Amino acid sequence: FPVTINNLADNKANIMISINTVVITLVIGSSVKNIFDWSEFLLPIMFLLITSLVATVFAILTTRPNFKKGLVDQDYIDKKNSTFLFFGNFSSVTRQDFEDTMLTILKDEEYLYRCILADFYGQGRVLERKYRLLTYSYNSFLVGIVVSVIMFSIIKISGLVTV
Repeated sequence: FPVTINNLADNKANIMISINTVVITLVIGSSVKNIFDWSEFLLPIMFLLITSLVATVFAILTTRPNFKKGLVDQDYIDKKNSTFLFFGNFSSVTRQDFEDTMLTILKDEEYLYRCILADFYGQGRVLERKYRLLTYSYNSFLVGIVVSVIMFSIIKISGLVTV
């Protein structure tokens, strides 16, 4: 269940990265060639570029791994202070230590369930962060598109430009 939601967040972030990088590329490519003809549109163009860049950064932060290596040893496990199910907590131990520790955890049903619940809770915290950053990305994109179109329209309607 959480893995599916995690994949959904990553896919949405990848879509935002793709869309915004295309917008940035097109706007820069068009603006550079026509900068003197479009000088009146410099403000909305810059606004669109900046908000697209902000949306891209938030989308990249959504998909960027945030790996924190846990320092879990046998003492932590014996005191039942940590979960050993998160890969960061066992990635640096030997295979034998991993197997011994997992067998110890599997013998204690309550501790096993607590480890599972702690892992599930940790995944929920990661998802909360991802969706918060994804919301910032979407909001930046939305504000950038809407405000830029309004700015372009005002400039065009006010008669400042005869494009």
